[in-house]
Formats: sequence, structure tokens, C-alpha cells
Amino acid sequence: MRLADRICVVTGSGGEGGIGAAIAARFVAEGATVFVADIDLAKAENVAAALGDRAIAWQCDVTSAEAVEALIAEPVNRFGRIDVLVNNVGFTLPGRLAELSDESWHRVIAGNLTSTFYGIRAALRPMRAQKSGTIINISSSAGIGGAPGLGVYGAAKAGVISLTQTAAVENFKAGVRVNAILPNAATKPLLAWFDATDDGRETRAKIESYARCGSPDEIAAAALFLASEDSSYVNGAVLPVDGGLSARVGCIDAKID
Repeated sequence: MRLADRICVVTGSGGEGGIGAAIAARFVAEGATVFVADIDLAKAENVAAALGDRAIAWQCDVTSAEAVEALIAEPVNRFGRIDVLVNNVGFTLPGRLAELSDESWHRVIAGNLTSTFYGIRAALRPMRAQKSGTIINISSSAGIGGAPGLGVYGAAKAGVISLTQTAAVENFKAGVRVNAILPNAATKPLLAWFDATDDGRETRAKIESYARCGSPDEIAAAALFLASEDSSYVNGAVLPVDGGLSARVGCIDAKID
């Protein structure tokens, strides 16, 4: 029960089989009360119902600053604090940069990077006031290396890494830790893209030549570590959970026996 009595918020956690839902489930299993936040309230309610009384469904469009402020205010108003925020929302609209539309660029940046900023900013206020708290941002291996067709997604996730490190150094003395997790492909939408496009199939083949795609439960295990007191001196960390993908990013084309 490493998160006993902790009050947590996990965004983008309404997708069954996704990283957010896996994190919410792991946190509840470790004793936390979790706000299961998603833009689709019905999906959030389904996940929360499966997790029991310590899971609370909440509708939130994380591209809206006002909606994010309301999300963070709810646990503070109801329980007097917020202990953990996981900024998990992420999606992409695949396309090579030469053909990428302005609309696609702005949507992906808003959904991945701007939403993370809104979450960090909103959570820092009560966390700094209570002199404790942990923020976990879900970035991506795409944020530290190029992948054809994932240019805007990678740019957004690289921005998440920078936000994480800046927030970490600005707030550690106030009692707030901020860290990032870098999964490889561990979500159904990204795996679907892998299987549906030439760029995706090529990228997946390169990953699987020496590693494998991850699972939501493996990402949730890393999130649990960062949320718990086991990581009390871990701050500003950028933690790859990718089977070694980022370690070999400079030679991704190499065949590994």
C-alpha cells in the first residue's frame, strides 16, 4: 500500500487498456483515491466503476485551461489536498512534416504539450502551498529521437521533457517533485498507426528487431515508483521505459542478433 491515503489525479485515464487506466488501477490497488479524468465522461465512469469506491470519474478537456483548473480544484475542495498529478493525455496525427497541416500541428501541440503545461501550473499552486506533491508527465521515446511520421508528436513530447526539468528545478525546495516517463509504443492508437502506415510498420519493425513494444502495466509500475516515497530524492528525472529503444536511438537501423 505504497500510496495509502494519497489523493491522485490521472488525466486521459478513461481508455480501457491504455496507460492512464493502468496507472489509475495501480494507484487504487496501492491505496490511493484517484480522480479518473477523461474528455469522455462515459469512459471515465466505466473505468472508475471497475476500480471501486476510491475511483472518481471526472470529465476534463485538458486543452482548456479552465477545465484543468477545475479538475485540480476538485480534490483540493473535497479532500483538502492533491498529492499526485499524472499528466498522461497524449495523441498524434501522423504525417511527415512536408505534408503536415497547420491544424494538425496545433492540435497535437495543444493535446500533448500545452495540456501538460496547464496541468503543471494548476497543480503547483496547491502543492506549493501544502509543501508536498508529485507531478509525473508522460512523454515518449519519440521526444529524444526522430521517427518518420511522428515529427509533431516528437516535438511536443520533447517540450514535455523540457517543462518537466524546468518545473523540477523551480519547485524542489518547495517540496514538489516533477519527473517524466518515456514509454515506447504502449498504447492502442500508436500501435494501430504502426500497423496502418508504411512509416509505422517500418518503425515498429526497427523497434522489434532488438526490443518489443511495451505494455500499459509496465508504464504504470514506473509511475507508481515515481509517485511513492521510494523515489523521494528523484526529481527532474527523464525515465525511459522502452526496452532499450532510447539507448540505441543512434543506431536504430542496426540489426541486433
